[in-house]
Order: sequence, then structure tokens, then C-alpha cells
Amino acid sequence: MFFRSIRYIVLALLVCIPIACVGNNGDRLPATSPEAARDFRVAIVLPEAIDADPWSKAGYEGLKLIETELGAEVAYAEGIERKNPEEIKKIFRQYAFEGFDFIIGHGSEHLTLPALEVAAKEFPRSKFAAIGGGGSGNNHNLGVLEARYGELGYLAGVVAALKTKTNKIGYIGGFDYATLQEEAALLERGAKATKPAVEVAIRWLGGWTDAAKAETIARELMASGVDLFVLHGDPATQPLYPILAKAGIAIIGWNTDQKERSPDAVITSGVLKIPELLLVGATLVREGRWEGRKYRLGLREGVLELAPFRGALTPEEEALVQRAKDEILLGKIDVMP
Repeated sequence: MFFRSIRYIVLALLVCIPIACVGNNGDRLPATSPEAARDFRVAIVLPEAIDADPWSKAGYEGLKLIETELGAEVAYAEGIERKNPEEIKKIFRQYAFEGFDFIIGHGSEHLTLPALEVAAKEFPRSKFAAIGGGGSGNNHNLGVLEARYGELGYLAGVVAALKTKTNKIGYIGGFDYATLQEEAALLERGAKATKPAVEVAIRWLGGWTDAAKAETIARELMASGVDLFVLHGDPATQPLYPILAKAGIAIIGWNTDQKERSPDAVITSGVLKIPELLLVGATLVREGRWEGRKYRLGLREGVLELAPFRGALTPEEEALVQRAKDEILLGKIDVMP
């Protein structure tokens, strides 16, 4: 390992961290002299490659937004989904050792691993965040950024109820994290509030990569009469788009606007504006206001939205969806799980 100054050599001997620099390609962090470094540094750890799935891509876009808006020096590690817990731990510790001010674990899985907690304890001057659901932070330097998924779930339920012809809706999610359970529960609530006869079948993949399992579940639900799917299981559910479209099944995508995957089948998508979510967290750190707690953001803060309908809904149906959104913002609709 090549350290960037005698000061780093001494520090390395003191803390005894025998790990490699991790960076943009998941292997090594490009060396940058302290003199050239900007005064605010942000790193993100992504589960997949930045072009492999919408979630990782959105995390990278958030990092670039932070770079642009806050003038931060940025770095990222990708593809850590296939690394073991010890390797992941080294990545977080190395970024902290390198002096990054804000280090982001992009995904709820980081809340179940010791990596963030260990790094936060060893490097109290750095700030850390997990993006996703569950956990509450340590009330010091480790916090959680998550969306109020129930709000978006409710609106998706309204749309799904308006567009199903069989009154049978299928929801396929990845891990059954608390936030996704909230999303699914509010999806069903929104659907039944719109059309009481609607049935919602909720299924979990137990992960994000088992495309074969996702297809098996989808085909079983189609056989039962489901004619509209809400898909929140990327990348496992990505291959379902052409399959469902070919079968004449309507789709509501998730995380990002999925219209391009199946233009004729996708009605809308529940969009989590991850770049804006990450920017909120980085801004709190930059301004010295990070408290290491759970930060929940939603429609009001502009981090959640439904993708444009592009003619998939009638004007009357769009008005119903807008009314539901307005009532959520006014507190007239209960979106608590």
C-alpha cells in the first residue's frame, strides 16, 4: 500500500489497519494528496456496478449531485453485493481512514451488517449513513436516511385499483424490510380505499437477485388472475417486464421511472429520488447538523413521486390520484402502517 504522506504512514502504524484502498473500481482508491483534496469528502458503497441496476445507478447519481451541489470530493466502491462481511468492513474503515467526511452504505443490507457500526465507532469524526429502511442510528455519527414509502405505496395502490380489470393485483418485493412492508401494506390500503373489491397478493423474494424465483411467483399470480403487478425487486424483477408485457399485464415499476423497459405495459413507477435523498444527508453533514438518527423523507420533501402517466390514466383518474396525494400532504389520509 502506498500512503500519501509520512503523516499517513505514522497514522497507519498507530491504528494498525492492514487494508487496501478501495475506490471507483472496487479495488483501489486513487491516491490524492491532502493539499489537493477538497474540504468536504463523500464516499458511497454500492451493492452492484453503477450500470447494473437502477438502485446502484441512482446512488451513483446522488454522489455526482453532491459533487456538483456541494463541491465535494467523491469516491465510490461498487459490486460489494458479492463481497463477504469482512471485506465490506474494510471498505468502510478505509474510507474513514482516508479522511472522508460522509460515508454512505447504499442499501438496507448495511443495517444488518457490522461494517457501518464498527467503522462509526472506530472513526467518530466521520459521519456515516445507511440508505433504506430499518435501524435508527447511534445518535452520534451513524444515521439512517429512508423514505416514507407508505405514502408512495398508497398512491400506487390507488393507481393499481383504477387500472386492474380483474380486481387482482400482485406485489413482488425483494427483502421484506420494515419500509417495504409499510409500502406493501399501504399499497393494499390505497387500493381497497379506491375499490373495496380489490385483492392484493404480496410476495417476497428474500433478496434482490433471484430472477428465476421472481418469474415463478409472477407466473403463479398470473394464473390466479392477477392482471397488474407492482414490482419492487430489482434487479431480480427486471426480466419480468417483457414477460408481463407480452402477456398483456400492466405494470407499476419502482425506484426509478421504468417506462422504457416496457412502454406499452408500464402505467407509472414509484420513484424514490435517491439523489435528492442523499443530497439532504450530505447537506446536513456539510452544515454540521448531522445527528446520527433516522431521517424520514417523503412527498413533502420532494424525494418521492409517481412517474408521469403519459396517457395511461384518464383525466378523471389522474384527478383522483392527485386528490389522494393532496389529502396525504394535508394529513387527511392515514399513511402509517
